[in-house]
Amino acid sequence: MNINFSNELNPPQWEAARTTQGPLLILAGAGSGKTRALTYRIAYLVATKQAESNEILAVTFTNKAAKEMLERSQNLLNRVGTHLNEPLWISTFHSSCARILRKHIEILGYQKDFTIYDDGEQLSVVRRVCEELGINDKIYHPKMFQHHINQAKNLYLNPDQLQKKSSSSFMDDKITNVYKRYEAKMRASNALDFGDLLFKTTQAFEQNADLLEYYQNRFAYIMVDEYQDTNHVQYKLIKLLSQKYKNICVVGDEDQSIYSWRGADITNILNFEQDFPDAKIVKLEENYRSTKNIVEAASHVIKNNHERKNKTLWTSNSAGSPIQIREELNEFEEARNVVKEISALTQDENKSLNEFTVFYRTNAQSRVIEESLRSAALPYKIIGGTKFYDRAEIKDMIAYLRLCANPKDNVALKRIINVPTRGIGKTSVEKIENFATQKDISLFEALLLAIQEKVLDKGAAQKVLNFYELLADLIEKSKTQKLRELFHSVLDQTQYVHKLKLEDTPEAMARVENIEELDSAIEQFEKERALEATLSSFLEEIALVTEADRDLENNSQSVTLMTLHVSKGLEYPVVFIVGLEEGLFPSNREDSSLLADNAEEERRLFYVGMTRAREKLFLSHARTRKVWGNEQSNPASRFLNEIPEKYVQKVSRANLASRWRQNIWQNKSNLVESIPTYEDFEDNTDDSTSFKKGMRVRHPSFGVGIIHGLEGNGEDQKVTILFPNNSIKKFVAKYARLERA
Repeated sequence: MNINFSNELNPPQWEAARTTQGPLLILAGAGSGKTRALTYRIAYLVATKQAESNEILAVTFTNKAAKEMLERSQNLLNRVGTHLNEPLWISTFHSSCARILRKHIEILGYQKDFTIYDDGEQLSVVRRVCEELGINDKIYHPKMFQHHINQAKNLYLNPDQLQKKSSSSFMDDKITNVYKRYEAKMRASNALDFGDLLFKTTQAFEQNADLLEYYQNRFAYIMVDEYQDTNHVQYKLIKLLSQKYKNICVVGDEDQSIYSWRGADITNILNFEQDFPDAKIVKLEENYRSTKNIVEAASHVIKNNHERKNKTLWTSNSAGSPIQIREELNEFEEARNVVKEISALTQDENKSLNEFTVFYRTNAQSRVIEESLRSAALPYKIIGGTKFYDRAEIKDMIAYLRLCANPKDNVALKRIINVPTRGIGKTSVEKIENFATQKDISLFEALLLAIQEKVLDKGAAQKVLNFYELLADLIEKSKTQKLRELFHSVLDQTQYVHKLKLEDTPEAMARVENIEELDSAIEQFEKERALEATLSSFLEEIALVTEADRDLENNSQSVTLMTLHVSKGLEYPVVFIVGLEEGLFPSNREDSSLLADNAEEERRLFYVGMTRAREKLFLSHARTRKVWGNEQSNPASRFLNEIPEKYVQKVSRANLASRWRQNIWQNKSNLVESIPTYEDFEDNTDDSTSFKKGMRVRHPSFGVGIIHGLEGNGEDQKVTILFPNNSIKKFVAKYARLERA
């Protein structure tokens, strides 16, 4: 059957679509239409009768991507009048493996009605194993063992293989012992974890030649999307299935391999020709997404990597605006500029808020951006994460502080009675709750009384007593300690951060970073409020922030915030990448920023971020940034220096802002002329008003500042004030209680 899609695809895409026999590597640069090439290839195979629909296996990583690929392939086949005898098998790796195991897992000694445990259920099993082995969870956290078990399964290592591979150190022996007993418990429960779906399927193929041959014949044509993100067990699985006919097509871009921390192995795509010596390579290098400036700048950056194929991204799109690189004084100025640019572009170019996104390296960075957006009443949403004050670790810390302010806060106490884990189980909590209800007292009051009246058994009573004494001590300290001192007391006495570090997982370290950011937020609050920076005033502000978030969520138009790792596969007209400083991006969280492989992955992450932008790209770094209350100063990211000058416009507001503020506070003359243009506010000053631009005023909470913006007049007049700590705040004049200073 003569099917010709050549007029719908560019030449390399069409070549990829009609290359159906033998191994094929499609190197698809960012924005080059890889999904288009893949779906046309599936349709071409079926429409030309080279393959039946049930002979094709196409796998990807997300349900969304699989659904899109399936719909587009079916639409193409419907268009050319091809009827499918059976549905196409297009799904995620895990869904495909679960489907196979439901039919054949009995050969591994499991029953077909096996249960699939989620992460929480898996952790419960690991925790039980640790208890049975007498492992102290205060020293060796169960999440650490869970992390190592999952890593072993990604590497296709069973407990015996892991034992042979390990160094036989004390810690390695513990991990192996936990892994062995964990596997025995899972088998006894007829349960699989998420990693088992891939592991057990591969194991079944290796142990049963007939089963492997059946699926090799069944899937004569195999396609793998995002091949650069495959781990070792996925590589092993695909290689087994394709070794008979070798009709394997993989699509990927080694320049977008950014998930090594969760097992992705870039060598899978780099060594494809070694695995399949007869492989044909097709390069998709034309970018349809971004402007020429963005595409060429990103290409110059990624060429500094050594672990990559020889390809060059290009586009026939217009040059577009230069990439703006901004140096700001600190993270607050950086966030304010992001908001200012968004506001300007919505007004000047009539852009909707949905067209903007802000990328950052770590989740903790969202806090300052969120605050600036809230201050400007701009709605926002966070993709792949949770708003700062809604994160579990932040809510835990706030719950401790709430109890210090109000020991009768039952909700707060119930949240943290066993956080971090201190052995107070659900049964004990229920007994205390029932006792408190009978006595009509708070849970805190019930803690000690329940012990005295022997409501709890001896072991539980001692644990509850320890918790009561901890809380009582913190409540007493809250009467004399300043807010930040009290927060540090909470951290020290609960060992919350220490126990997170014991988990030794990327997720735990991200939670530590969020608590670091909360510490910075408290320090900032103390500086802004001075004598009014009390525990109750801080808790009130947090409560108001949460309520404001709910109001903003009702608006469908919103700015999008996310980490760079979440950004892959997305695109936006306007992209901001913040925090481009050495130590933050590239990250040195594990003291490895100077190692070549880590630097290359960080560079790939930056490349991914750059190539999400369609029209405008803003890159920024701050001269100083707060970490645990300490002001750190790091040089601009090395990646910024890898962008040729011809593609960028550089703006250093840090020098201008610091000189300007020095002039204002040292020389009170010519204040109006000293104000820089980067914080433009429309000046509708009414001559009859008592406020003027450049006037020194005193705010009851924030102290002395200088007016540098006025909007409106009369009862609706708004006053924008610069304070010496570099903060800028806007008030409704009639409610602000301002006095001339």
